[in-house]
Amino acid sequence: MFFADAHCHANSVKGLGAKGIAEKFKKHGGWFIAFIGLSPWHYGLIPTYENYIKTFRHMIRENAKARRHVKTACLLGFHPADLNKLVDRYGLKAENAFNLAIKVLDYVLKLCKEGIIDGIGEIGRPHYKVDPKFVIANELIMEYVFKRISEERIDCIIHLHLEQGGRITVESIKNIISRYNVARNIILFHHSKPGLIEYALKEKFPASLPGIKELILWGTRKLKPAYVFESDFLDDPSRPGTVVYPWVMVNNQRELLNKDSSLEEYFARINVDNIVRFYKVEPP
Repeated sequence: MFFADAHCHANSVKGLGAKGIAEKFKKHGGWFIAFIGLSPWHYGLIPTYENYIKTFRHMIRENAKARRHVKTACLLGFHPADLNKLVDRYGLKAENAFNLAIKVLDYVLKLCKEGIIDGIGEIGRPHYKVDPKFVIANELIMEYVFKRISEERIDCIIHLHLEQGGRITVESIKNIISRYNVARNIILFHHSKPGLIEYALKEKFPASLPGIKELILWGTRKLKPAYVFESDFLDDPSRPGTVVYPWVMVNNQRELLNKDSSLEEYFARINVDNIVRFYKVEPP
């Protein structure tokens, strides 16, 4: 049985790094990891444009190291939480923070066009209480990316970080991408929990479910195997196991398999077939 992690962070400065994660994941049956970049402050850096680029280049190198052990994808972006942190913690004006986001994403889109990375992640909207202007600004950023991808026919995938708003969340993304003629099958509703993932899947959007034990069990009982699992691991010792260790996510699935062997085909669809289709990688 092979296992995949559709959304994982790596921090070689504070944590295991992509190579360490990949090595350990492989020992537990892992074959694929999608690595998502972190913002500069995760590495102890001030969030300037130069430091965003520095962290991106570091993640690309880290991804290359991990690829010696498992198949990978590398996605870089501008996290929705970055905007209000730039304003509230680092003292930027909202307009300047917005302009920085666009400049950073222009660089990311360039990397996508050159085939250096596989996609954009994360972008979207904050899922916590925040000044409404940051929600609007993040939505403008998201639309900017969709517009560029559509007009320039950039071949990439996108991980969306969104509020858990159920049908409302899904309908809003449907409306936005329809304006820019962006295909649904390149967009992953990242970290989709019960109450959201059902609507995303109903509308034929790819979606990832956090791989904690309770949610895996819920998924096997409530959903067809049309989604993927993600650890959303932060790789930060100050927040151990957040959201779940990738190898614990595997153990959670093995525990259910040991109780019910008929789930093998279900988990194979999630861990292999759906990963191959979305990330366009060769199967293990």
